[in-house]
Amino acid sequence: MTVRLEIPPAFAADVADRNGGAGRAWLRRLPDRVASLCDDWELVPEGPCWWGYCAIALPVRRADDSPAVVKVSWRGPDQASEAPTLDHDPEHWALLLERLDEGRDLTSVPVGAALEVIGSLLRRLHRAAVPAGVPSLTATADRWAEEIPARWSAAEPPWPGRIRDEVVATCRDLGGDSTSRLLHADLHFENVLAAEREPWLAIDPKGLAGDPAFEAWPVLWNRFEEYAGLRDVRRRLEAWCKGAGVDRDRARAWARVRTVEDAVDRLVTASEPERDVGVHRYLIDALST
Repeated sequence: MTVRLEIPPAFAADVADRNGGAGRAWLRRLPDRVASLCDDWELVPEGPCWWGYCAIALPVRRADDSPAVVKVSWRGPDQASEAPTLDHDPEHWALLLERLDEGRDLTSVPVGAALEVIGSLLRRLHRAAVPAGVPSLTATADRWAEEIPARWSAAEPPWPGRIRDEVVATCRDLGGDSTSRLLHADLHFENVLAAEREPWLAIDPKGLAGDPAFEAWPVLWNRFEEYAGLRDVRRRLEAWCKGAGVDRDRARAWARVRTVEDAVDRLVTASEPERDVGVHRYLIDALST
């Protein structure tokens, strides 16, 4: 059968804006690539595709009529294998995945209960062996320790140099920790979907090997509008640490690093919406007291 992929305009615009001509060329090839994958894997599309920051996901039916999803990602350093996979095409960064309920994520669950789910998922993930080829958090921390001070003046972030020095020290001190676990690196409320095999499953791992305390930041950044004060940030961090079985001081230190690194990167690349400037300031205020 003929597969006609309708690429969401917002996804196409994001990929083209971030990646220029290479992104536009990838988008032009994407419909034929998805059609070829459906032929190779004997799949029948079932509805419009979903999309995220760097990938599209097309719901399909397999030859045995079981539901699945074809996910094709823009090739980049932030993507990692998602398991269990039903099939994969490593050359084109394509995966055939079990289908979850895209309409039910943890944003509809009270924060406290949602943090318990995320903590439980992370405890299981952090016990897993680290597959060969997964990038090291040590390398990321070393790079940030160089990039943050080098880009500081150009970024002009809303914090004193003391904050810069402290997060660089954290990268040096905690980044080289020999305790290495498999990390998701982006497990927040929208990256957990309801499923049949289990009540909730994680999606879209970035994939790192390193300190589990590095994982805290995404749940602090997301659902920001539900904070009623700086204490709520600290309470959410404590609840996450309890659920994930992670040391609070290490988690707080890594969360400060990730907040500052994200702010500096966005400011330098002029991709910092006014709303996000406020979120970065709010989190640093909460995490520094």
